[in-house]
Amino acid sequence: MTYAERVQHWNRLYDQAPENLRFNVLVGMVLLIGAVNMWLTVAIGFPFALLMILAIGAIAAIRLPQAMGWVQPHPEAPGRAQLRIEGADSLYRWNQWYDGLSEAQQSAVLLVVLLGAGIVNMLLTIGSGFPFGLIFLLAILALAAIRGPYVSGWLVPPAAGPMLDAAPGAPLLHQDAAASPAVEHQNPIPGEPLARD
Repeated sequence: MTYAERVQHWNRLYDQAPENLRFNVLVGMVLLIGAVNMWLTVAIGFPFALLMILAIGAIAAIRLPQAMGWVQPHPEAPGRAQLRIEGADSLYRWNQWYDGLSEAQQSAVLLVVLLGAGIVNMLLTIGSGFPFGLIFLLAILALAAIRGPYVSGWLVPPAAGPMLDAAPGAPLLHQDAAASPAVEHQNPIPGEPLARD
């Protein structure tokens, strides 16, 4: 069973439940996890609200794809489902930029992000008792959220259209050459001036 099919299954169960029961189950689950988190924080200094953040993230990972319309029937396998995320053009381009880097550059990007998050987290922990490792963990989750959908093939590539040109002195917008054929202005009779409209 794929992730899309699991999402579809859990959302079908959620939608079949009575509306007042849905709210009570979700709130009760989050409150229970919050109570466990509070007990661990008091007992052993476990990071405050970390389990609640993870629980809310897990609920969002199940409910959000269905609510956004990303779960769609598989075109080649009837009865199966697939995830297709449209409109995430920037996310797609970031991943393409990352894929275009050499292996050493990719490692350097990951190192800079994680080391930066770790240093900020350590300074906050020493300075004000901020939960140890929380920002570092959130940075890892953010990297997984950026890279995971692309690697899994869930992102729909952006449509070809007008793009910003990075070259200095070039026109601000240019059209893809394959998308719009070039218009050729040729004089039908050599030596004669071109007719003006």
